[in-house]
Amino acid sequence: LFRFHRYYYQGTEFDMGAANNLAGGPFSSPDRWKAGQGETEVKGNWERAIGLYRTSDTYVVASRKDAVDATGAVLWFAPASPLGSVFTPFSVHLSDVPESFRSGHQSVFDRKSAFWAACVVANVANFKL
Repeated sequence: LFRFHRYYYQGTEFDMGAANNLAGGPFSSPDRWKAGQGETEVKGNWERAIGLYRTSDTYVVASRKDAVDATGAVLWFAPASPLGSVFTPFSVHLSDVPESFRSGHQSVFDRKSAFWAACVVANVANFKL
């Protein structure tokens, strides 16, 4: 499921990050930003990947059928886009989560927020230097 959330047609003719895909720009980015000047005159649309740069958070829940109580359940949480984030496991027995996972807002940069840490790493990784 983690790979599924990060999918942008890799290895297919629609690969949004392929080196021969001009829409990916000089760094072959799978991200498709808002249309620029003149781009709206071209008919059609970009492929829409499952993994998007603008995803605010992603969840994967794993539970075991044979568990007698909630000990078998784990919530895997990725702050920000799954393309550049880390899925962190949280047991459903937790009564609280680390401060970095409950703080932060998309419109206010905060170095103590897991969301913003993931965004910064994703932006740097997208340079593909």
